[in-house]
Amino acid sequence: MYTISMLFLFLAVYAFLGWIAEVLYVLVRERSLQNRGFLTGPTVPIYGFGAIALILLVYPYVSNPFLVFIASVAITSTLEFVTHLVLDKAFHIKLWDYSPRRFNLQGRICLENSLLFGLLGVLLIYVIHPPLVRLLVAIPHDVAIAVAWALIGILLVDAAHSITTLAKLRPVLAEVSGTLAQTHDRIERGVIQLEQTIEERRSTGDFARLATLGRLMKAFPNAKSSTRDPSTKPHPST
Repeated sequence: MYTISMLFLFLAVYAFLGWIAEVLYVLVRERSLQNRGFLTGPTVPIYGFGAIALILLVYPYVSNPFLVFIASVAITSTLEFVTHLVLDKAFHIKLWDYSPRRFNLQGRICLENSLLFGLLGVLLIYVIHPPLVRLLVAIPHDVAIAVAWALIGILLVDAAHSITTLAKLRPVLAEVSGTLAQTHDRIERGVIQLEQTIEERRSTGDFARLATLGRLMKAFPNAKSSTRDPSTKPHPST
């Protein structure tokens, strides 16, 4: 059984490796370099939490690669679905939308990505995690604890800042539909039209909103507000 500090190290390391995987995936698929992730720093926490779930629920009990694959698909798909649902309902934002893809569920998850996450789960259990454990165990106990809490502290501060800023955007996203780029332009036009000083404008929070939207636009080019136009009907998924 792993200690809390070791689990924190796993969370931080896999969140960072997940960010690298996302950046490389987009680089190969879209030929563009993007700072992927909901947070400002180079981490994607959903990968960290997914890895922790696999380590605790699958790694100690399952030795069959096929069962590891199935369990990885189920766990990571559930985590992705719940994350998308929370962002949608709490902040009126969809950072990804799989509706155009076949075999999707409400646009939140799709078979293609779920199978890919299943393969990543097998890679994690059999290739990545064992040597990582040996590496981290070799770190002196006191040093490991200090590093673990420091990394988690940074993640928590980053998450708190990102969530707080996104919460401030919630009223804007609730009023508009379309992509984040359209929302960004709407706020930007409003800022330009303000007949106030730069200092007064900064106090309104509009510049912080623009910065956040700009970062999310680059990380998730297809992201959009989840508020629907009442005159439009959602397309059924396949």
